[in-house]
Amino acid sequence: MRFSEILANPHTFDPEPLGFLRMLVKDYPYCQPARMLYAKALSNIDSKFYAAEIRKAMAAAPNRKLFREYLAKKPVSSGGKEKPVTRHEVGEVSEADKRYRQQRIIDRFLKADPRIQPAKAAIQEGEVARESVEENPDLVSETLAEILLKQGKKERAIVIYNKLSLMFPEKSSYFAKKMEQIQKE
Repeated sequence: MRFSEILANPHTFDPEPLGFLRMLVKDYPYCQPARMLYAKALSNIDSKFYAAEIRKAMAAAPNRKLFREYLAKKPVSSGGKEKPVTRHEVGEVSEADKRYRQQRIIDRFLKADPRIQPAKAAIQEGEVARESVEENPDLVSETLAEILLKQGKKERAIVIYNKLSLMFPEKSSYFAKKMEQIQKE
């Protein structure tokens, strides 16, 4: 029997190819199709070694879901009845299966694109508008004084320069000159 014949009829198993597949898996342990066919053949004859071989085949299977479906199919020419293989017979869920499930959960979450809406505080519109235009007397800076001068608010600029000269005594002569210039204009 040749490997190509077994591959051509992967659902047909007789006891004859079992020895050939065992030798093939021994000689070529990383041959995924051979390992999967060998595990299927062992499960068909209810061998005590099939659970361990199925775990190895699952690890080598490129698509575990398709491999499970393949294992669950009944053989065509085998005389014995084949029962579907459950996860308990195969063993615990592998790490790759866990990662695959986690990735599916993450993908569903990203596809849903949930958004958290911030809670809106109960602020009356009138108060906000009034507060936004009120001047804060504690707010002082040289830049603010210059802006007020450009707006023509000389008295307010002088008050700010006076506060600045008290806050920064080392620059009080500079601020005094600025106040003199404003008063001359």
